[in-house]
Amino acid sequence: MVLLGYRDRNVHELVVHETALRAGSYARLGVDVQTVAGHEHPEAPLSAGLGGSLIETLKGHRTWCAGLVHTLHPFFWVWDRGEGAALTDLRSLAGHPDGSIVSAFTDKLLEDRGLRVEALDVERFPVGIPGDHERLKALMSGSVDAAVLGTSFAPTALARLGLTQLLFFGDAMMFPTAGLGIDAAMIDPDGWEVRAVIDAQREGLELIKAQATVAVNAVAALLPEASREDAERLLRDYVAPNYGPTPEDVETVGSGSVAWLSDVLAVEPGSVRNFYEKVR
Repeated sequence: MVLLGYRDRNVHELVVHETALRAGSYARLGVDVQTVAGHEHPEAPLSAGLGGSLIETLKGHRTWCAGLVHTLHPFFWVWDRGEGAALTDLRSLAGHPDGSIVSAFTDKLLEDRGLRVEALDVERFPVGIPGDHERLKALMSGSVDAAVLGTSFAPTALARLGLTQLLFFGDAMMFPTAGLGIDAAMIDPDGWEVRAVIDAQREGLELIKAQATVAVNAVAALLPEASREDAERLLRDYVAPNYGPTPEDVETVGSGSVAWLSDVLAVEPGSVRNFYEKVR
């Protein structure tokens, strides 16, 4: 058995794993994969969250490299209460913790659109699903103008609440966010188990792009509070079109991502420049 750590148990990180599992791809290739919360299981040699893994590697905390990239599109949105305000009118925001990858994305995208982030009143909530629920609660209560939310919720479900999507991060920037991170100090990146996990997840990606029933089932399982139609729409409108990048795109976007994040963190990239070299 090999442990796959997730940073956030949601569609964004785990849809490919869940699809491969439900399709029997792991079993067919003879590998047993168990998902665990990465922060609770540092012994997990594989990670589904590439953004956080890259931060840990740049800071010298782990020795992650990418074995597979699922998407180059960050699956986060800025939502408001549907009051007709423009993104540039925001005065307050429910966001993520300082130092997190989503906080760095948010700052970049808002600044690219002429917003001075330092002038915003940002309420910071934890990463992950509990944090998403707190951000949504702050937005619905009116204590903030907008909130940054991930795939803890289906966009169609949020729209039914009367919320309006101001920005989909995945349309506005490219960065390898989800995939398969490998800690080379803990497991051989070229070992059979890792290769089997990669091959199984590639099968999962193909099923996702085909919008196969098993992929819909995987999305629905990761969105237990959503309807079947919500799961189908999330797969059709966002996941299927944005998952399964080419190795060439990974190489191009990955190199730029390492350079940008190194600058944000004020660290030297060093050997981390090779973070994506094993992706084929």
